[in-house]
Amino acid sequence: MALVATAVVMAVAFFVAKQFFSKEAIVDREKADLPSAIAQEESRIKSQKSSMTPEVSRTTQNEPRNTTPIPPELNLNVPFTSQAPDANWDYTHEEACEEAAILMANRYFLGRAISSSSDAEDGLQEIIDWENKNLGFFESTTAQETARVLREMLNLKTQILDNPKTEDIKRAIADDKLVLVPAAGRQIGNPFYKSPGPLYHMLLIKGYTEDKFITNDAGTKRGENYPYDFKTVLDANRDWNSGDVLNGAKKVIIVSK
Repeated sequence: MALVATAVVMAVAFFVAKQFFSKEAIVDREKADLPSAIAQEESRIKSQKSSMTPEVSRTTQNEPRNTTPIPPELNLNVPFTSQAPDANWDYTHEEACEEAAILMANRYFLGRAISSSSDAEDGLQEIIDWENKNLGFFESTTAQETARVLREMLNLKTQILDNPKTEDIKRAIADDKLVLVPAAGRQIGNPFYKSPGPLYHMLLIKGYTEDKFITNDAGTKRGENYPYDFKTVLDANRDWNSGDVLNGAKKVIIVSK
């Protein structure tokens, strides 16, 4: 009887492991097909240098920006960190998705890498400390509260966009902006989240293909360049709404320098 029970346990474990690694292989193949962020960054810098004159650089906050055509695909070179850089998924780090998204966005606009797990951890703790002092908490910050951190702590520009559409997000990325998406985490369906998945989550969109957004998803160590269908992201897009996330408003944060 013991041998039978052992055999059953081993069979179940083998099946679970097979399913997990199959999902990992599928995601790895999808990532391999994504446009190269580094190559596109080099191309963008060359293009900017060739098109700029000594008198003209970036537009100011009050000037209209000349919009360029939206490329068919784009992948900005945004540094990645998990919200638990050292794989310590304690209470603080389970609640640190917004801070990880903020940190990645800030480093992109500073032109700085996230050099190590300790560098990422220090960055997360700085943001958490600022939030605790200025908001009175750090957990589950709304779109408006997250935007406030980006503006007041990091001096970045933000725009809250209600009821975003795919083209709105692509337009932002094409204009060298990043998009932070508050979301009902359990509707995202990432197989690498700890079950049942986070009630509330924050994605950073850094690019897109013909049918997918390219994200840095801090909710898993496998979240760098993580592709999601447009519909998946837009359906899951929900603000915190005092914990009633499924009925939260649809809005995203557009971040720029």
